Amino acid sequence: MEMGLYQQQSMNLVMTTELRQAIAILQVPSYELTSYLQEQALENPLIEVAEPPGMFTTLKKSGEKKGFGAQSEEKQSFDHLIIEQETLYDYLYKQSILLPLQELDRKIFNYLLLSLNESGYLTVSAEETATRFNTTVEECEKLIAILQKLEPAGIGARNLRECLLIQLSELNLVHSLSYTIADQHLELLGERKIQALSELLNVTPHEIEEAADFLQKLDPRPGAAFSPADKQSFLYPDVSVTMENGKLHISINEQYSPVMKLNDSYVPLLNDKKQASKFINEAYQKFNWLKKALEQRKETLLKITSEIVRAQKKYFYTFDKRDLIPLTLKEVAEQIGVHESTVSRAVKNKVLQTSKGAVELKSFFSAKIYTPDGGSASATSAKTEIKKLVDSENKRKPLSDQVLAALLEQNSGLSISRRTVAKYREELNIPSSSKRKRYTS
Repeated sequence: MEMGLYQQQSMNLVMTTELRQAIAILQVPSYELTSYLQEQALENPLIEVAEPPGMFTTLKKSGEKKGFGAQSEEKQSFDHLIIEQETLYDYLYKQSILLPLQELDRKIFNYLLLSLNESGYLTVSAEETATRFNTTVEECEKLIAILQKLEPAGIGARNLRECLLIQLSELNLVHSLSYTIADQHLELLGERKIQALSELLNVTPHEIEEAADFLQKLDPRPGAAFSPADKQSFLYPDVSVTMENGKLHISINEQYSPVMKLNDSYVPLLNDKKQASKFINEAYQKFNWLKKALEQRKETLLKITSEIVRAQKKYFYTFDKRDLIPLTLKEVAEQIGVHESTVSRAVKNKVLQTSKGAVELKSFFSAKIYTPDGGSASATSAKTEIKKLVDSENKRKPLSDQVLAALLEQNSGLSISRRTVAKYREELNIPSSSKRKRYTS
């Protein structure tokens, strides 16, 4: 094989730092954009970031200037405070203070309290606890039983069965049919084997249904009310659509967007070319790149939202999901002259504010379903129709997926396979027909 030097041309896509930054900024939703910019400011002294006025962020610093119409510093501070919710541990600890426990038992009891998960279930066994504190399993079981007597009922259970049994015991229903089912046949109930349960327990399907209905009223997650995940959360819409004089108007929600500006103390250095160091010049270039990326983000979001509103115009007048037409990322990308991946990144985790509430931008995109007359409908409208059919069905004879498919074509002209109906039904968290069947009206 002969060796030598050869010249060859080739094309490669190079992901520059600026491009990566632009993509990152495009994907970040408003509620994370401030944090992202603050991270950049840590590396670049020329960047100053002002937090969005519309978000719940940090308290105002003392001595900070107040704008027109601002309240006093004390009042302003309280407006930004969020009262901390009482934790499950705090709630149970207060109840445990009056319990007549010896020193070691109290240590073990506190350990059990700290071993509860967010649902209120105990995550350690009596054996593990006994080994840890060098005591007997019987002693630990006794303390677990005391824990399970505290409020809310069902706390300290080690599984769903025990959680339900504790609550039924508190209601003096130990000899009830509900207790028997929860104790011995939860799996059959979960599979909705009503007929099998009625034969096994020698009662009518109607009695099984009543017992099952009562079990559904119990709380399977007694500690969830104290979970941080259940605290009030806030949506920060990136874009708004409003109506004025019958016309739709689109705008970026500036009150939720951070403001990035140049640090004034470095301006003299930039104006004096002789004094400006290489580091300052590079930092200034990065500042400009970041500023340009932020402007590009706004422009792209406005273009995409404008195209969505144009395509889904009827929906924004009626807010009826049945008026949503099929729309794909590719179609929007072609209309505004960008790549499909750009649209995908731009709508990710973005929220649109309307007069009827906030919705995710990605919810306006759905696959096409073709009708026999050559038209098309969206998957969203198909799901709406499926839910309506299931809500109005005879629960004694629930509609199968095959029947739902036939009714969709008959009533709405939507030609969907049984497998697609099953897929949409599962996405709506609707059980299969066998699990929806009721023996009582």
